[in-house]
Amino acid sequence: MLQSDFFAYCTSLPVLELKAVGELSSVRHYAEGEVVYSAGEESKELFIINRGLVELTSEPALPGDTIVLSRGDIFGETGAFIRMPRNQTARACAPLSVQCFAAKDFPELLRRVPSFFLFVCEKMGRRLFQTRTGGLSSEGGCELAGSLANFDLITIYQTIVRSMRTGALLISDERGETVSEFYFENGTPRWGRFQHLLGEEAFWQLFIQPRKAWSFSFSKELPTNVDWTEQKIITASADEMLIQAVQMRDEFESLRKSMSDNSALLKRQQLNFVWLDSDLEELRAVAEEIWQMAYNQPMSLVDLCQRCNACALKVYLAVAGMLQAGLFALVPIEEAGPAKGASAVGSSSSVTTSQASPKSREAFSPNLGVIGAQKIPPIADGSLETKGASSLVTASREQSQPGPDGRRPDWRRFWRGR
Repeated sequence: MLQSDFFAYCTSLPVLELKAVGELSSVRHYAEGEVVYSAGEESKELFIINRGLVELTSEPALPGDTIVLSRGDIFGETGAFIRMPRNQTARACAPLSVQCFAAKDFPELLRRVPSFFLFVCEKMGRRLFQTRTGGLSSEGGCELAGSLANFDLITIYQTIVRSMRTGALLISDERGETVSEFYFENGTPRWGRFQHLLGEEAFWQLFIQPRKAWSFSFSKELPTNVDWTEQKIITASADEMLIQAVQMRDEFESLRKSMSDNSALLKRQQLNFVWLDSDLEELRAVAEEIWQMAYNQPMSLVDLCQRCNACALKVYLAVAGMLQAGLFALVPIEEAGPAKGASAVGSSSSVTTSQASPKSREAFSPNLGVIGAQKIPPIADGSLETKGASSLVTASREQSQPGPDGRRPDWRRFWRGR
């Protein structure tokens, strides 16, 4: 069975076939807003997204007719195969890197890597199936229903948005228990919950943590056990929410894969909290929450994500900053004893500090610790890497390094000014 993900497919190829894919394709980079191709142009290539997002718009454009594609998706293939002019405009809606396959090289590609076209046909067939069925089902009175094994979240979301539906999207786990509820008003998400997270944080986590064994349903009838008025309101537009969610999902995957040991525990190394990186000020509140949780008892990243009031990407990035500052170290479970000074400083003081008002937290100088607000020397210059932290710290730095196109990905804009 072929891999459904292009990058997984490539890693499954024999060395000679993988080399042929590289020789018979090229990489192109596009800035945000730049047009990849326009409607009416000659179709000479198909594209596979390496990084970023592409917005496909039909000509003439119709309301709700825009489709957003992300990493691993194929576009431009229909025109390239049948040599018809483009009937859509493809535009980068984030810094974009694509693998480009020229139609003139298809015969040689077929000869050297025959499974490539089976892969492309499978992707086209899946998209056609999703387009024709739209996940429509009359079971249980639901307007939309299905399994995440057959329909990805982006397709489900864009179906709701384009049809301007009003109702609730429910996601259930393998046991049939509801893990997420989202309310849409005329195709725009307004409220939501994912496990313990609410509002936009729940929306980000929904895209970060989907599982193929989960199922979904959408209905105009709202669940009676949910008080939507108590949920945090989502104010951004439907397109903006999707673009940010997909970008955050991809950034999280890169960061998560860099972890050499997911079972390692975060163990405190300092008595007081000091946040020196002004570039990461947006993550300070998340870092303070993590500090309170793991002050006395070492915790894993999995446990932190299940307890913090922020999506997993923010938790990982905040942890990376704290590792770099020497506030924590990642240690194997067998080496995780009580945190330094745990018996000297009670948990009650840390809880009290975490409940301080935002204004009081902002009043702390860089040399003041959250615990007891004692004045302490600065922790080096914020560049210390503790033992066991290198993989996550390095990955955090790599997220801000320029890509092949020379552009520096700005994950901070996901929540800045929101």
